[in-house]
Amino acid sequence: MSSQQPKKGGDTHQVQVDVPSPNKKQIRKRERWSSGSYPYPTDYNDHFETPQRAYEDIYPLLQYCLQKNKKSNNNVIYDPYFCTGTAAILMEQTFKSNKHKSPLPTSVRIHHKKADFYEDIRQNKVPQYDILVTNPPYSSNHKERCLEFAVNQLKRNGRPFFLLMPNYVSTKDYFRRITQTIQVVFIAPSTSHPYEYNHPEGTGHEKSPFESVWFCGVSGNEDMKALKEKFIKFHSKHTSTPIPRWAESLQGLIKVGGVSGEKRKNPRQRKKMRLLAMQKSSSGDAAAASGPPSSTPVKKNAALSSGGQKKDGKPNKNDKRRKQNSAKKAKKRRLNDGNDKS
Repeated sequence: MSSQQPKKGGDTHQVQVDVPSPNKKQIRKRERWSSGSYPYPTDYNDHFETPQRAYEDIYPLLQYCLQKNKKSNNNVIYDPYFCTGTAAILMEQTFKSNKHKSPLPTSVRIHHKKADFYEDIRQNKVPQYDILVTNPPYSSNHKERCLEFAVNQLKRNGRPFFLLMPNYVSTKDYFRRITQTIQVVFIAPSTSHPYEYNHPEGTGHEKSPFESVWFCGVSGNEDMKALKEKFIKFHSKHTSTPIPRWAESLQGLIKVGGVSGEKRKNPRQRKKMRLLAMQKSSSGDAAAASGPPSSTPVKKNAALSSGGQKKDGKPNKNDKRRKQNSAKKAKKRRLNDGNDKS
């Protein structure tokens, strides 16, 4: 358990993180990360760390939810999906960096441990928490299961949620079905600064193949206009990066460019598009490597029109030669016919 103690005479609130401070041995082990170290099934491609800027983007909304919560201290932020524990550390750093300019209204403990989330749900062992903040795995049906859990907790217990998921989730039928009775706010990064993710082993694409968006459920009866103004005011005053985009519906998200309005293609179509893009990129690189185009003059045949004539109207030599050969053959047949008659 690591905790951040308040400075003397400063803010009295503190942030506690339910992740042991890594020693040198643990750091080396983290560098040699492998999916086999988890007590539940994992997918190698799901292990990408949430960037700290993503937490910065939702910080004013977390402030709002904590202020609205009647508990005076020990509010718990829960992240059930464990990668290397970095998520809790980055969240703590976000709270620390805003401590003096715009501090949290209450003390916070971040619960982020290596546990089987779905087994905890089945056995009713999910820890007590106040706000759910997580980046669920993008493979299989994790996104749908996480969203269903989050919405149920919001409806039954008034627990806000912040889920960082691919933008295309907003167009899915299961998203409309699960969220049809609640208000969801979408927070998308600025178009010039999309979220980028790092894998513990340093593998993966240089850029994400799709944009990630925060799906935020902040309980009911909010004055969305006032909340949006608070959100924009915070980022205008306290952050140096472009202000994240705000939307309150799918159409709004499409309007601000957070998601395409077109239907997402199936896996086979997406694979074909990736291959075409790679081929185009490879051909472009090859053309660039070969230098400027050659100035070799165009062959005469390339200037022919479909009628066998040059573009300047003069007859084609091959066409003239064929006509001469035909005339010779016709003359020879006539001579032969004359000899037969005699």
